[in-house]
Amino acid sequence: MTTGLEFVTNARRQLIRLIAITLAVSGCSSFLLVAILMLITQNVAGFAPYLGIIALGLGGSLTTLVLLNRVVLWKAVIPLAVGIDGAVIASVFLLPEQTLVALPFLLVPLVLICLGRHRPSTLTIVGLSIVAGAFLAGFVPRSQVDRVVIGDALPFISGIGIVTLLVVIWLLSDRLLAISDQAVALADNRAAEAEAARRQAEEAQRTIEQQYAEQKQLLDLVSVLETPVIKIGDGVLLAPVVGRLDSRRAEQLTQRLLHAVHEQRANTVIIDIAGVPMVDTVVAQLLIRTAQSIRLLGSRVTLTGITAETAMTLSQLGVSLNEMQTVRDPQEALQMAAAHSEHMQRR
Repeated sequence: MTTGLEFVTNARRQLIRLIAITLAVSGCSSFLLVAILMLITQNVAGFAPYLGIIALGLGGSLTTLVLLNRVVLWKAVIPLAVGIDGAVIASVFLLPEQTLVALPFLLVPLVLICLGRHRPSTLTIVGLSIVAGAFLAGFVPRSQVDRVVIGDALPFISGIGIVTLLVVIWLLSDRLLAISDQAVALADNRAAEAEAARRQAEEAQRTIEQQYAEQKQLLDLVSVLETPVIKIGDGVLLAPVVGRLDSRRAEQLTQRLLHAVHEQRANTVIIDIAGVPMVDTVVAQLLIRTAQSIRLLGSRVTLTGITAETAMTLSQLGVSLNEMQTVRDPQEALQMAAAHSEHMQRR
């Protein structure tokens, strides 16, 4: 993706290339015209200085075109700026009557060097252009007028210079406006892309939040299915435990039982471990802690589903289940809870 700085730099490079091409075409036209006049008049010595002036500006333009894609922008502009300034100064000394036509060309190097965005080179060219312009405007020797040998071709040379200056000014204004428009369009595109990215991020966030909520609901459902608490009588809750009982499931079971005992004011909790494949010391300790938590709320805990193998294992491990009653199955535990309830009512 092109950054804004890269876009502006490329636009300036294209603008300088257009101006260099324009000046090169103008220089070639002037060089060809002077060369034809030199052949017609056979006045080599008289026309050679003019060819040198044109060659100076043409050489600077061609050098800049070659350097544009090879060096940084401000370095590529220097040959063109120096070539234009040199051609302007030489042309004023050679054709003093064309001073007013030539001096505006000193503005072109200023604009070009400013596009390079290099302050030292810009200040140098500005200073040289000011000094050269002041000197050429006020101190051009009038005796130089007699050296003009270009004769009737002078209006054509002046016309080419004026047209070139107008084209350069038009290119500068048109391209600078185009660059500003493209920069605004680029900024709008980047803003639109940023807005689209923000919307996508918000949509992705909503999707993630929805997936998280669904996952949480699923986990809650799994937790409920793993540790169900069922009301099987008045004040009696049954918690069948199926599968391996670890610390996570024991904590979930304890939390659900405590919440159910508090909400339903249960007086008896039956924990059935018939579906637990193995009961060892760890499982027994987890069950004891669960029973202790429930008894703190004033409920009795009855443990059912103890198999012969489980009873033998707990006996060999020396585990005591004094914190809870133990019976064979939930039905017997329910009968004991009913009898205890009747006994409490008689009292």
